[in-house]
Amino acid sequence: MTTIAVNKRAHFDYTLTDKYEAGLVLTGAEVKSIKTGHLSLKGSFVTFKGNELYLTNADIPFYKFAGIPINYDPRHSRKLLLKKSEMLKA
Repeated sequence: MTTIAVNKRAHFDYTLTDKYEAGLVLTGAEVKSIKTGHLSLKGSFVTFKGNELYLTNADIPFYKFAGIPINYDPRHSRKLLLKKSEMLKA
């Protein structure tokens, strides 16, 4: 598994005690945008909604070759995919 993004500022501002690797639910255009290097974790954070984790405020701009975006918000919340045992630890 390859790491696509690391929030370097979080390592500087906070003492990180636990590390988790998670998948992310994305659209096809968002995947292509990330693969071209267009992803910003500045100001992003993880929240619980019910019993699921979401990445909030991560900026993934719309892929410019994917057509015309209809009501696309580059900072919308995206579901994180973790094993249930890892979520219970968090």
